Amino acid sequence: MKNITIKEIAREAGVSIATVSNVLNDKPNKATQQTIDKIHAVVEKYNYSPNLNARSLVNMHSGMVGILYFSPKDEVDFSDPFLSDILTGIEKASKRNKKFILVHGFSDISDIQSIQQNWTFDGCIVIGAIQSIHDELCELIKAPIVFVDTYSSREQKGMKYPRYYVYNNDAELSYLATSYVIGKGHKKIAVFSPSLGKDTIGVIHERFTGYKKALEESQLSVPQTLFFDENELENMVSRFDEYTAVLANSDLLAGNLMTAWKKNGIQGKSIISFDNSFFASFLDPQLTTVELNQKEKGEKSIEVLMSAIQCKDPKKFKEKFFIQGTIIERNSVRSVGE
Repeated sequence: MKNITIKEIAREAGVSIATVSNVLNDKPNKATQQTIDKIHAVVEKYNYSPNLNARSLVNMHSGMVGILYFSPKDEVDFSDPFLSDILTGIEKASKRNKKFILVHGFSDISDIQSIQQNWTFDGCIVIGAIQSIHDELCELIKAPIVFVDTYSSREQKGMKYPRYYVYNNDAELSYLATSYVIGKGHKKIAVFSPSLGKDTIGVIHERFTGYKKALEESQLSVPQTLFFDENELENMVSRFDEYTAVLANSDLLAGNLMTAWKKNGIQGKSIISFDNSFFASFLDPQLTTVELNQKEKGEKSIEVLMSAIQCKDPKKFKEKFFIQGTIIERNSVRSVGE
């Protein structure tokens, strides 16, 4: 199998080099379908793959998309179903759009400065950034950005590079989840969640807002002492008699808490969470959770980024994109008294 060039493809297909280049870059212009098929047949015959480095010198595109995952922890847990599902969707859509991805977890903005010195991206997808990190990235990254699960109050006017947002309506979904638990007769509902972002704009804040709204509408007090940080598992277990139900920020946290309850002989507690991870139905009891369609969210982020890259006037492009969620009812939320 020989390494064939565009010039040789053009010669074998009996067309110009420009026509081959346009077809391979999905810009067939006036080429007939017969010509397009002929070029693709030669490409397939020799298993031709374009030289992305050479292409980037011509059209100023590297073919690379940076996937930047924010985490305050030193080590990113890529086994977390939330992250793995989003990355699955991103990888699927990037292949479809003939883009390569570089995935990098970061906890400090200096990491991004280092990446930009060594890589050139056509655009970036940033997952889970809090407000302060979001604002710094907007100033630092000189390319289109799609922020996933990131909220911002910042005005986009005057920005040279476009910024877009893909997320669920977290406040509404948390409100629905909490209302569902209240509807089962629960009045003492704890929260099990990371505390980072609770008091600033972001997913945690939005979900806590929805939780408070549901309690207040049901004329229930908001128990500040029943917000447990993700690192307070033992404390939550020891204070089990202070609550009857729990709103967990993720299926992973819910699974850890359910395991701890069982280990300590604690029964009769109810729990609802977010993500609808693959293992939710394997837990005992099966976990009632909010389906967030994370894979769809990942695919959508690539589609939005591609549209932004190709759009001649990004200002006319829609800025925010919501992915619908829904409660998946199983049997981890019991009615009070059952």
